[in-house]
Amino acid sequence: MSEGKSPVAPIRRGGRSTILRSPMLLLGLLAAQFAIAQLLTGVQFGDAPRNMHWGLLSFERPAYLLGEADTSERIKGFPPNPESLGPNGLWRGGYGGLHPWWGPVVPLIFASVWGVTRSYTLLQLVVPVAGGATVILTYMIARDLLDQRRALLAAAFLSCFPLFREYSSVSYTETISALWITAALLCYLRGRTAFTIFFGTLACLSKMDMLAMYSGIIVTCALWDVLRHEGRRPLAQHIAVLVFPLLIAAPWIWYHTLAAGHSAATQGISADLFRFLLPQMIELTFYAPWHIALLTLVGIGVAVVAGIRGRAMPAMPTMLLGAWIGLGILITLVYAATPRAGNSPRVIIPALPALAVLFAAGLFRLPPRVRHVLSVYLIALFTVVNIIVIGYESVRFGVPIRAAEPAFAALRETERGFVLTPLYWETLLYTRQPATWFEGDPDFEHNIMHNMTNFKVYIESNPIRYVLIPRTGDITSPEVRAYLARHARAIDSGEMTLYVITKP
Repeated sequence: MSEGKSPVAPIRRGGRSTILRSPMLLLGLLAAQFAIAQLLTGVQFGDAPRNMHWGLLSFERPAYLLGEADTSERIKGFPPNPESLGPNGLWRGGYGGLHPWWGPVVPLIFASVWGVTRSYTLLQLVVPVAGGATVILTYMIARDLLDQRRALLAAAFLSCFPLFREYSSVSYTETISALWITAALLCYLRGRTAFTIFFGTLACLSKMDMLAMYSGIIVTCALWDVLRHEGRRPLAQHIAVLVFPLLIAAPWIWYHTLAAGHSAATQGISADLFRFLLPQMIELTFYAPWHIALLTLVGIGVAVVAGIRGRAMPAMPTMLLGAWIGLGILITLVYAATPRAGNSPRVIIPALPALAVLFAAGLFRLPPRVRHVLSVYLIALFTVVNIIVIGYESVRFGVPIRAAEPAFAALRETERGFVLTPLYWETLLYTRQPATWFEGDPDFEHNIMHNMTNFKVYIESNPIRYVLIPRTGDITSPEVRAYLARHARAIDSGEMTLYVITKP
């Protein structure tokens, strides 16, 4: 038995459910919940449809991964006439491409699933499966270092953590990064050098922040071994698992980021933006007001500190887990100060497995009353927040996608042409038709969609063949709808109306 382990508490048979009597069944349910949520709700929001679209584009046009522009999207809009109609000038950016922070691994995974199956359902299950696998790997790390009971606690904590649960049910990429780095560090702790290099390379080639996190953790552990003279691993092993992933990732970083003229993520950071975004990111970690979110972080932190101070695990793994969390926090703080990065704290997701293990290590070292209060509080908070988030997103995002399915089906059968629609990423993904909108410029949108003359000129001056908008609502003015009724063939698709523009 490893240092710090305590015997597994016997499970009483009387009055316990079958689930609680079967740890593997419970673990399976914790891991499967993300796929179940996706299958039942079909929710995809924000960057999720875009991420899958980039995967399909990588399959259709592999040169996209080598820097070719995505000519199927003009989501910032076409140049207006006059240009003052788009006051922010975002349309000057032209066609988009793969984000400079991305590696090739995630789009290639989506491309592979699509190429083999042609199934949107299986495509949408890629990240939920990765989330479930990360929960299982977190259990394995905790089982190696602690015991089965605390390993199940770590898996349950991670699986139900609101931020992880939400972003592991939709096609955001941070969960895939979490999978690779958790697999790499599990192999590292077990002394499996070749597998550590393999999964570490996948982590480094997922996103730029993973390169920093993985290499930082390995360097910290190597220094710990050398300075403490613990002799747990040869220095050559530390060097191998650090150098080989960096060498393999270096050509991509040079070609895709540095040689392409993209700036580093830390350039242009803003203290004012940091002060503005950080409170929002804290709240969005638990989808709760800042004071509740801070209270929750303090409670979790108390358990983590208890696990570290109580030496629940050997020193080396404790150092690894601490560095893992610390680098995750540092990356999140940098992200909060980076322009155009957004206010979501999802970049900390790859560090949550370490938080789960340290939380499980420390919870049972707290005084019984404190442990009981903290457990009841977290169970209640996580349950309420997850139920509310699932319900809200099912209505806010799942319903519009389902409502647009008839229009998407019609677009898949029509000739190729740009679709003017607020559901631009969804249209790109589910119809493979090019799409355009006025993302990030509400004045541009209003000037076009609420002025019949401007709309007429805009439609006639640009390669827009279709307009897909909600059947009701104020996204357009009555005059623009009247123009569409006169100059387009309407296909009523339930909650959405698809207009086929008749051009001279």
